[in-house]
Amino acid sequence: MNNGKISIRYAKALLSSAKEAKVEEQVYSEMTTLDSAFAQIQLLKQAMTNPTLTKEDKIKLLNSVFNNKASKLTQGFINLVVENGREDYFHRIALSFQELYRKDKNIVVTHLTTAIELDEPLKKKIINSVEEQENSKVELRTEINPDIIGGYILDIDGKRLDASIVRQLSKLYKYAGH
Repeated sequence: MNNGKISIRYAKALLSSAKEAKVEEQVYSEMTTLDSAFAQIQLLKQAMTNPTLTKEDKIKLLNSVFNNKASKLTQGFINLVVENGREDYFHRIALSFQELYRKDKNIVVTHLTTAIELDEPLKKKIINSVEEQENSKVELRTEINPDIIGGYILDIDGKRLDASIVRQLSKLYKYAGH
């Protein structure tokens, strides 16, 4: 069976169970945490495919990502996936769950890159503007990159608005004939 299909099936089942238990927001947060752990800790991926680790060890390791404070639904889900021998799909399951959840809740992920940290009122203005433009809720992810000098780069659902100073200087340099 295709790896993507397996991940999506598990993610759909988890979302359905989370909705039924009315804890989908908490499970979304937990799957986001799990995704981050897999993205940042290469050894976690390796541990899930390590045949010498017992199922119990893998369950303990996954629960440790949440400081052993995951919801009962997530704990049960971890047990189910590991017992079924599908633990090597966990990262893709977490990614698929996040995607399904955002689609279900009409949430668009927006990445904002700036040269300096923005204050909360300005972030709220940006969120409100994007929500109005996209007719959906916005999950804003920010990044500080001093290399853009000033301005911002805004990525919304595959579209990019680059209003950075470095981009403007690059265009000016290009049009000046260099």
